Amino acid sequence: MLIRFVKLEFQPEYAETFVSFFAEEAKGIRAYPGCSHVEAFRDLENPNRFFTRSHWDSAEALEDYRASDFFRGNWKTVKAWFAEKPEAWSVGAVVA
Repeated sequence: MLIRFVKLEFQPEYAETFVSFFAEEAKGIRAYPGCSHVEAFRDLENPNRFFTRSHWDSAEALEDYRASDFFRGNWKTVKAWFAEKPEAWSVGAVVA
């Protein structure tokens, strides 16, 4: 299993928009083949900074998702809201 963390920082006027958008889009992400979990977290010190965590069966499943029309459409939407360049990490469990 692969776990993907993504750090997203939004322009202040888009932070709440992202919350609503993600709540709807998460259903489609969870339904994507190879994804078993997705959730978003808000930074307690910076309300414009979010982190997403998703669980994927494999790196290939994640890459298939990232190449999908669904992802590209979502990314195009949220990309316009960013205040900073997103950062992403893919990790595997060491101890579970």
